Amino acid sequence: MRQMNRIARIGGVALALSFALAPLAALSQDKWPTRPLKLVVPYAAGGPSDAAGRFIADGLTRELGQSVVVDNRPGGGASIGAAAVAKAAPDGYTFLLGHAASVSLTPQIRKVDYDPLKDLTPVAAFASNFTLLVTRKDFGPKNMAELKALAASKPKAVSCGTAGAGSGSHIACETLADLMGAPLLVVHYKGSAEAVTDILAGRIDMMFDPSSLQHVKSGRLNVLAARGEGTGRFTSELPNVPSFAEQGYPTMTDGLWIGLMAPTGTPEPILRRLATAIEKVTKAPDTAEKLLRFSQAPGYIDTAGLKSRIPDEFKQYTALVKKLNLRAD
Repeated sequence: MRQMNRIARIGGVALALSFALAPLAALSQDKWPTRPLKLVVPYAAGGPSDAAGRFIADGLTRELGQSVVVDNRPGGGASIGAAAVAKAAPDGYTFLLGHAASVSLTPQIRKVDYDPLKDLTPVAAFASNFTLLVTRKDFGPKNMAELKALAASKPKAVSCGTAGAGSGSHIACETLADLMGAPLLVVHYKGSAEAVTDILAGRIDMMFDPSSLQHVKSGRLNVLAARGEGTGRFTSELPNVPSFAEQGYPTMTDGLWIGLMAPTGTPEPILRRLATAIEKVTKAPDTAEKLLRFSQAPGYIDTAGLKSRIPDEFKQYTALVKKLNLRAD
């Protein structure tokens, strides 16, 4: 009997403590953030994804009143950085800069030690990229019809550079080859910067690059088509460049969302506050101008929208990986 009473007392104390600590936990969430946040960017510094990460980090620093520090963790097709966040404490102080390809594609073409659908939770997206299919200055084809004719007449003679095996540009090259029914010579680099160096030097024929707008506008590269949300042209900057959809390739017009992911288990009040802050940054008057500098456009998607979108994208990439027999190694 004494033992039962002792157990009952312990249980009562534990229950009392849980009730006592509950308001403290709520209070902690209400005061969040009380220290700097870390935004893991799973790419090297200097690229377009890094630029996007630093943009949103600056905006959130203003909105939240706490520093948001960028932590570059490149490698493994973004899987190294994603794994670090998936395994981090879900306390609202560590987040991942993710996008459609790194979240839904990378885990399907290389071995990773996390489950992107279970271990990471969407917060919100703030941008969508538009990608240009650019070519070296003296490349013959000036539109998609001419490119298809050349690629079909000389299989694997036309080279398409990528930012690495398993990257978004890798998938774009392979998808384009499949849609044209003409194989391309896919050339992998250790990042988009290396590929840009080679295309400017004329060592490869073309590439999908989200940061090549400056080289097109300066006349150092040509552009065959634009890729992004919808079928319209990117009129403000390249009014004479037709979209893929206009040239008979509507499935090449997908815009890749870019946003924040959190370790699963991060408290909902924190996710809601962060999503609200992301929305404010995205809809600020100067956001479009800032994002344009690294070939992106504002594109807010709330938490619910991303939660429904990611599983669908995962299925789409599953079909694509199977169809093209894609592997990262």
